[in-house]
Amino acid sequence: MQQHNIDYLPTSLTPLSQTPSDLQVGCLLIEELQQAASLVDFKEMLNRSAKLATFVKTSVNQLLLLDELTAMTQQDTLSSFLAIESVAAVQHEDASKVLIDCLSHADISVRRQATWKLSDRRPAAAALTLLLQQLCLGGIDTMHAHQTLSHWAKFEPELITQMLSKALLTHDDDIARARLTDLLGTLHADKVNGMLTRLATDTNESVPARVAAISAMGSRADSFSTLLQQLKQQDNDIGAHAALAIHDQRMLKLAPLPHRGGGLRICQLVLAKVDRTLSSGGCGETGGVASLLVSLGDALVRQPGIDQVLTIGLGSVEEAISSLSAKDNTSQPYRIIAAGDDMRPMNSTNAWEHLPVLKRSIQRCLGNFGAVDLIHLRMLDAATFAAADVANTLSIPICFSFAPDPQNTVQALHARGQFNRRAFVDADAQTNLWFRARMLEQMGRNVGHVALFPQPKCKLLLQDIRKDLRHHKQQSVTIAEGIDIQLIRQAALESDEANYNDSKGVISDLANKICASRRHLPILLSVGRFHPIKGMARIAEAWAADPLLYNSCNLVLVGGNLNHPSAVEKKVMEAIDSAVPIKDHRRDGLILVGGRPRADIAKLMVATMQGCSDYWAQGGIYVDGALKEEFGLALIEALATGLVVVAPSTGGPSTYVDHGDTGILVDPEHDLGQAIHQGFALVGRPGRSLKARNMIEEHYAIDTMAEKLTSLYLTVRDNQ
Repeated sequence: MQQHNIDYLPTSLTPLSQTPSDLQVGCLLIEELQQAASLVDFKEMLNRSAKLATFVKTSVNQLLLLDELTAMTQQDTLSSFLAIESVAAVQHEDASKVLIDCLSHADISVRRQATWKLSDRRPAAAALTLLLQQLCLGGIDTMHAHQTLSHWAKFEPELITQMLSKALLTHDDDIARARLTDLLGTLHADKVNGMLTRLATDTNESVPARVAAISAMGSRADSFSTLLQQLKQQDNDIGAHAALAIHDQRMLKLAPLPHRGGGLRICQLVLAKVDRTLSSGGCGETGGVASLLVSLGDALVRQPGIDQVLTIGLGSVEEAISSLSAKDNTSQPYRIIAAGDDMRPMNSTNAWEHLPVLKRSIQRCLGNFGAVDLIHLRMLDAATFAAADVANTLSIPICFSFAPDPQNTVQALHARGQFNRRAFVDADAQTNLWFRARMLEQMGRNVGHVALFPQPKCKLLLQDIRKDLRHHKQQSVTIAEGIDIQLIRQAALESDEANYNDSKGVISDLANKICASRRHLPILLSVGRFHPIKGMARIAEAWAADPLLYNSCNLVLVGGNLNHPSAVEKKVMEAIDSAVPIKDHRRDGLILVGGRPRADIAKLMVATMQGCSDYWAQGGIYVDGALKEEFGLALIEALATGLVVVAPSTGGPSTYVDHGDTGILVDPEHDLGQAIHQGFALVGRPGRSLKARNMIEEHYAIDTMAEKLTSLYLTVRDNQ
């Protein structure tokens, strides 16, 4: 790594003391952190790193400890990665040099960690070029660089603006220019308005950069009113985004609405397409959480004490504009977030880089709807990160669904028996384990209302996170997620031959896809998004690799936009095609039916269990191919139908699947094909189906979930 000179005034440092005990304690903490790293113990690495950083921050031997930490950054990648939090605790220019050196590290996880931690420091000219490179990478790398540079702009607005001006003159890549413009739009230097105007009006400029400039104008009251009105007249993306920016400017002028009497108004959101029927279910990012929010919104407003539930989802810019004029006299209104464009689409992986637009969109939706009493956030994703910031700005209480997702991911990787230092670094690069774990801690410490997942480790982890807090008024309740059992019941009522012969129904659609020579076989069903974490390709591989399995059942995969797949869906479909090639004889037994609305999923599950004469046999089962599930709503729905389920042992399923009775729990390292065979062996088990249905109805009905959540929500009034 290169050495850099720092061009900024260092902060004063407490004079060094020759206190042996202080230095010895610091060195011992460094040893303990390295020991945790040798075991790749995620929990201990998090705890030891935080403890060491806290100690270093107040140590009188900071520079001596910095020498030890600097030596760590020159070891392997994991050591470098772990040293950064404690290096950042040293408020001295030598620590900044170390962090800047880490910006040149070969591994993205180290560069990302250093970029993140530089946000808490004063500007350093030597870091600007390297941070600019990070800003242009996309995804969470862009977000971290954006956060750091926007923070530095508070101290040196002209310097950061000048840097962006030069970069826009030299960068030709359209997407990189949009990322640069996103940052420009958050600055308040004198030149910014003119630069945004030139970007927005230049017809030779790329659409993503023009859209980024126009979006930024919405956060600047009155400065661009006339220009936005002119741009709005264009019948294209430019005109549509200008219309949204005009709405944003109007929101800036509105006084905050006071909380009124009566029942609560709750907000919930998800980065997926949502509507009352969940018409895009299984396509793109629209999975289990989206399905949950639709059902939950309906159930919540049936509870006394809840007046309305605002659901914010993802959609096109045209849908976002249309939703702003929707009437709010319904119990569950919807508003739409629009981020990205055709050249720069937003998905769950790159959503982090759209943080400025996400914040504006969420604030626009809330402002248009009016005062809400509480916002419920669920995922450790960019939407939660953005919404938490907006909620804090608007003084809206937050309820957070607390689940140890990063910890469960590491547990699943450990269980496969191939987890080592390199594997951890690679996993962090892919799924941002460390950042999301720190985000989970921050949410656990700061929010006033916590809905705990029904996993024993959840409560223990929350207690550990909050152990040093005093006088913290936090309400927490363990609440299992639920499903709309009425959909299952309705599907069962409709499961007669007349409906199966309906040429427009999902059952007939599936029947027409079943190869005539395989119509005597039961179905192996799986429902979910076509995303690698959902394991659809893993299921196809296990099924195709076992002749006994592919000769005894048809595999039906429900999910994905088969006609217009996203880039992520294409990769999953390619992996499925690799496991079962199109011209392979086994392909006759593999049926892809694409994403389906909620009601269709219920019908498919009922039909899998009951069979469909002349097309497939009764006694099918359900399989979840993910290595871990935080909860698994589709598994709950399958159990409610009476299906045997094959589910990952890591995460939520172990709390409701009775292994060897109502289903099979399979460890990540075990053979999924053998687990599926074991699942089929349970189909005829006496009393199994009734036991599963009764258990779900008693503990996992959506109305039960809504009742418990309402009791938690109502405490918001007690804290006002």
